[in-house]
Parts: sequence; C-alpha cells; structure tokens
Amino acid sequence: MLNAPRAVDHLPLLEHNGAEILPIIHYGFSSPKKGPQPQPRTLYGARDKNGERHWRSSLNAIEKLIDNDFAIEQEENCG
Repeated sequence: MLNAPRAVDHLPLLEHNGAEILPIIHYGFSSPKKGPQPQPRTLYGARDKNGERHWRSSLNAIEKLIDNDFAIEQEENCG
C-alpha cells in the first residue's frame, strides 16, 4: 500500500518582466513503504494574461516562455 503524498514546498516568489514566478518543490504523488523514494523536483509556474498557469521544469524555460509572451513553441508540443 502507498503512503499519502507529501505536500509541495512553496519557495519565495520570483519576478521576470512583470510576471510572478511561483517555484515549488514537488515530492511525487506517492511514497512507497519499500524501495526507492521519488526524487523531489523543482517546478516553476507563471500565469498568462488569461490567468492560465503554465509550468516548466527550469527557471530558464519559464523565463523564456514569459519573454515569448506565453506563446508555446511548436517543438514543445511534439514528443
């Protein structure tokens, strides 16, 4: 049986070109009693002008998205 997921840690807000960036540390969706534990990962979120939150796995990627006015590049949709 799996244990309940650990809550995310919210880090201090960042700002880039007038957009707030919310960094969080995510610990995975479950914690098994045995075996390897999920590795924590940092995610960065920012809201566009419509209020939709966009998440990226690096600060550089979210800053690039903000600089492109939240226009998602075609490469990101492939894969």
